[in-house]
Amino acid sequence: MSLTSDGADPYRCLELVLKTTPDAAVISNLGTTSWSLIDIEDRERNFYMNGAMGLTTSTAFGLAISTDEQVTVLDGDGSLLMSLGVLSMVADRNPTNLTIVVMNNGVFETTGRQQTLSKHVDMAAVAADCGLRTWQVSSADDFADAYAAAVDHEGAALVDLAVEPSTPEDYPPLDYAHSHIKHRFRTAMSVDR
Repeated sequence: MSLTSDGADPYRCLELVLKTTPDAAVISNLGTTSWSLIDIEDRERNFYMNGAMGLTTSTAFGLAISTDEQVTVLDGDGSLLMSLGVLSMVADRNPTNLTIVVMNNGVFETTGRQQTLSKHVDMAAVAADCGLRTWQVSSADDFADAYAAAVDHEGAALVDLAVEPSTPEDYPPLDYAHSHIKHRFRTAMSVDR
């Protein structure tokens, strides 16, 4: 998918993730995606990957194979490009509870909007070639349908979502350390549901 200025509103799509899967463990890419997710709802089941670009999907994959609960990863196109090999591992293990959402804005948003190479890589096609079920969308309405279908799919799935580059006007304050997020998330995931 070649990103143009016709992408979906990422904030609206993040709201849809939480509305569609309110109990899911959500692993979010560093920077803008995490800040937006915090602003929407700072939940105990959100894990923000601050300072770990390229490892978001790998982290979510590790979680997905250790639990039966829904795991959604919100990765960036630049971050996923740093570790495309993880898609073959995900497809091989095929955890039925893992949904990967690529927030594909064509730039490294957090570091100054440098272009990624995603305009040369069809993320959905790469994932499909690895064996994953995929969707490619560029509107919030289409994303709502694709995300619900991906979650319901009997296997790991990927939604390549073209989004507008966006930076939060205000960054929500975090009144606690990153270690707190780790412990809070671990506790939330270990509670009998």
